[in-house]
Amino acid sequence: MSGEKKPSSTFNRILESSTTVYIVLGLIFAVLLSPLVLMFFTAFKTPAETEIWPPTIIPVDVDFNAFADVIFNSNIPLAILNSLIISLATVAIVVVAATFTAYGFSRYKYRGSRILSYSLLATRIIPPIALTIPFFAIFAELGLVNKKITLIILNVYLNYPIVTWLLIDAFNRFPKQLIDSARIDGASRNQTFFYVVLPLTVTAIAAGAIITFLFTWNEFLYALTFTQTEASMPLTVGIFEFVGDEVVEWTRLCAVGVFASLPSIIFFIFAQRYVVQGLTAGAIKE
Repeated sequence: MSGEKKPSSTFNRILESSTTVYIVLGLIFAVLLSPLVLMFFTAFKTPAETEIWPPTIIPVDVDFNAFADVIFNSNIPLAILNSLIISLATVAIVVVAATFTAYGFSRYKYRGSRILSYSLLATRIIPPIALTIPFFAIFAELGLVNKKITLIILNVYLNYPIVTWLLIDAFNRFPKQLIDSARIDGASRNQTFFYVVLPLTVTAIAAGAIITFLFTWNEFLYALTFTQTEASMPLTVGIFEFVGDEVVEWTRLCAVGVFASLPSIIFFIFAQRYVVQGLTAGAIKE
């Protein structure tokens, strides 16, 4: 009997071991990271090396010409600037609007508020591609085609309902006793919101900001439809400069991919710092 239980016991110990968890997570991380690593190495290859078979992973001859061409001989720097302007403006509008909207839905309920909140979420049920032609007709009539403000408006439309619902849940979980205590201590509604609620919900707000930035930075459908000029073209469209009908410039394409990844990584690191601060801010009453 003891011999029959041994394999099961050993198997359970393997599953419960922290080493097993780290191994599985390491394998998943390696699979997910492998395209980025390959893109990074390909950016330093010569064009001839990208065509050889079997392909190399680490470049035999390190070549920086792809980065030089992308920086000095293309419209990619302007496209990166356009993407930053569109993404950061969208984040600012969505985070501010969604925070106040979500707090209102959570704290000040009234007859029909639940229906209104669900109606807000229902705007995202329609696939964005189905609205491309109506949106184009509207913005063309207003003379807003090939304008960065158009992409900002469209990305606000795409992200505002999602972030609002994310924050509604966060505000619903917020201890109402803290709000009542602040009001008893003499704080106004605005003071309670800005000095009590916001510091303790900054984690959810930062998460909404990260989601909005990443979705906007990577948005392609509306960017391709509403921009045809370099002055308004974001990075997701500008990268097509290196994709031709017959030839794909892999080294330059991967170099742009490296540049495209950096703002998202930097923004996430920056926002993560405020997430950590938000876990402790306002937790201690002086």
